[in-house]
Amino acid sequence: MALPWSTLVKAIPWSEVIARAPDLAQSARKLWQKAAPQGAPADTVPPSNAAGPDDARLAALARQLDELSLQQQEAAGLLAALATQNAELVDTTHRLQQRVRQLGIALALVGVLAVAALAVTLLANR
Repeated sequence: MALPWSTLVKAIPWSEVIARAPDLAQSARKLWQKAAPQGAPADTVPPSNAAGPDDARLAALARQLDELSLQQQEAAGLLAALATQNAELVDTTHRLQQRVRQLGIALALVGVLAVAALAVTLLANR
């Protein structure tokens, strides 16, 4: 049986996620810089005079290595994008928390004013 989303979301330690988000973004940027292509991708093995089975296997392995390198670069780019989005999410969450705090204070002040107005009205009617 699947757990409800609210249970899963409550189980996440959001304070730790928010606290560690800048470090995660920094690490993702470093990973992206390390995985970024330094030059032109390596070409396949140059053809030799003797086209034996070892040469064909070596050429296939070189192509496979190039494909894996490209996949690694794409994954690093995805991680960098996710880290950036995570940092933006943390920043937005922080701003929303501040706004909720401000609205709570404003609501408390309105409540105090409403109670004071009610008290003044009741005392004036006596």
